[in-house]
Amino acid sequence: MKKYIYLGLFIPIILVSGCLELPMIKSSPKKTEQGLYTKVPKAMQAGVREAEYDLKKAKAQVDLASEKVKLAEMRKEMAILEKNYADREMQMAETLVKEVELKLERKKLEAVDNSNLGDKENNIKRIADLKKQELSVESEEIQIKSELDILDMKIKKLAKEITQRKTQLAKKK
Repeated sequence: MKKYIYLGLFIPIILVSGCLELPMIKSSPKKTEQGLYTKVPKAMQAGVREAEYDLKKAKAQVDLASEKVKLAEMRKEMAILEKNYADREMQMAETLVKEVELKLERKKLEAVDNSNLGDKENNIKRIADLKKQELSVESEEIQIKSELDILDMKIKKLAKEITQRKTQLAKKK
């Protein structure tokens, strides 16, 4: 029975403590009143000048890191574009195979028809169906080709931007 009483007491405590938030420590230096600092003798400002230099240097490191992050994001975008391009190339290759298979089947059927073999009416219908399918596949090829051209353009543009950003980054180091 004692166990249940303890559990009854500790469970609410655990639940409440789990919901409590610890305050985030955000320490940013307080700016001293400019009026008072201007009255400090120059000889005593050496440490401050050193700290100002360190702050400037730290901010430059933040800027550099930020540029590296942007470059990494651009490279990630490039990888996505290149994957999409490769996917479209695969799609184009598969479409070409489909087109050649249809053409082969049509040529065989035309040879059969020209040899006066099989049902003439059925041969004509099947040849017409195969030609329609070939046209459909050709239309698909045109669509894929346009997508490839657009992706290629985007990849080249992004590659140029990445090169420029790398150059800028090298100058900042």
